[in-house]
Amino acid sequence: MNCQLLKDHKERVWQVAWHPNGQILASCSSDKTIKLWQLMNDQYKLIQTLDECHTKSVRSVSFSKDGQFLASGGFDTVVGVWMYDGSKYKLIQQLEGHESEVKGVAWSADSNYLASCGRDKTVWIWDHEDLEFSCNCVLQAHDEDVKCIKWKDTTLYSGSYDNSVIRYTYGEDDEWDHKQFQIEHQSTIWSIDIFNKLLLTTSADCTAKVFSIQDGTLKPIQTLQGFHKEPIYSGSFSYDGLYFALGSADNKISVFKKDAIDELGYPHYALDQIFKDAFEFDVNCVAFNPKNYLLATCSDDENIKVFNLQL
Repeated sequence: MNCQLLKDHKERVWQVAWHPNGQILASCSSDKTIKLWQLMNDQYKLIQTLDECHTKSVRSVSFSKDGQFLASGGFDTVVGVWMYDGSKYKLIQQLEGHESEVKGVAWSADSNYLASCGRDKTVWIWDHEDLEFSCNCVLQAHDEDVKCIKWKDTTLYSGSYDNSVIRYTYGEDDEWDHKQFQIEHQSTIWSIDIFNKLLLTTSADCTAKVFSIQDGTLKPIQTLQGFHKEPIYSGSFSYDGLYFALGSADNKISVFKKDAIDELGYPHYALDQIFKDAFEFDVNCVAFNPKNYLLATCSDDENIKVFNLQL
């Protein structure tokens, strides 16, 4: 198992996110910065620090699918939008409107929409014209803080402290319609990830669940429990769906591998490996590379680690 340690943040690292080319990794931290790391000669090098947007912790970061934009969300209620100018990312706009901490940012597959979610129980949809971003809609469907958001094409899913997942679709009446799913988690839904028609949730109830997305519903396929003793903060599918990884407050990272297909054609995942004491403190995020089996992870201990599951 090959592992690279990336160190430069001065406080906890909340999230890591890959550029779509698989060569650049973004990280965000309570030190109010975003850092960009690039693979050079088989080593990750810090190539840029973005520190001119946020005045409090940067909680979330996301690249657009074409790599042109980078979005950030902070505890200062601000959503930052950065654009690549051919040599580096530059801040082009600070989006305001959330009334409390922004917990997540995510781009739609066509890069036309940016979503943000927060402690104010809302999901905001932003669109843009001529590089000017503006609010398209404010969605208020959850009863508690909205913890995470994830797009599948132009359909958006959100997870919340109210233990539910909500799906948003853009209707023929030019309105965002929503449907709420009570998916039997007993506590906060911390993360959502999607591969094709599979949806993965992780929760403060120490479980992860895999669902099949079909005909506008979520069909339960598998519940993973007993592998972590603390909240599971993050889950991520590999680029081909062969693996998914979980990161937890128990300092562990677990990796599951598809080992069977049932009679209905649904996959089954089994534990492949577990990294005990992967960090000194909570594992806040795990993120598979979009091109290979590199797994980026980060922690409250200020560090980032990139594991190569192929070695």
